[in-house]
Amino acid sequence: MLTTTGCSANEPQTDLPDTPPAEKPEEPVEPSGNRKILVVYFSHTGNTRTIAGYIHDTVKSDLMEIKTVDTYTDDYDALLAQIREEVAAEYCPPLTTRIEDIASYDVVFIGYPIWVETAAPPVRSFLTAHDLSGKTVVPFCTSGTSSAEASYRLVRSLCPQSTVLEGIQIRRGTYDTAYERILEWLQKISIVELNQEENNER
Repeated sequence: MLTTTGCSANEPQTDLPDTPPAEKPEEPVEPSGNRKILVVYFSHTGNTRTIAGYIHDTVKSDLMEIKTVDTYTDDYDALLAQIREEVAAEYCPPLTTRIEDIASYDVVFIGYPIWVETAAPPVRSFLTAHDLSGKTVVPFCTSGTSSAEASYRLVRSLCPQSTVLEGIQIRRGTYDTAYERILEWLQKISIVELNQEENNER
């Protein structure tokens, strides 16, 4: 039996701010290495969508939402029962999202809520349906208190021929510093390069 101790089936319910507390760049910066970037995400309540937007607003990229054929319920108990079954069965819910030109991207960010201590099932569907061999894959997630490690292992297992970089987890109660941490993380994993003067301005 899969446990839900320390995590919520749903994305965290705390509202994210409409704009990050740190000043956004006027225009997204070019990624280091002049790479083409895709930010793709699944979001049920909107929190992961907001984090994806922070990344997209910071670095020049394309943004795409993963959408399922059947919409997940908003009823917590029914949702929890459904996703427990889906995670246990390694089920891939059918998607309406298909990126035909995935081969044109060098870096793919993949975002999701932590559900039953791992990535939400639509992420399995997306990574199974799209060949990311030879690409750099970067996970990011939102959660309650659960660890993101199982979700990172899942991403690595579904992208065996990709370079999977260090991910970032935004937990409930830490959204006030989310944008600053995302900016630091993007620099740490060498997606963007900002000089000290630019950092001080932000």
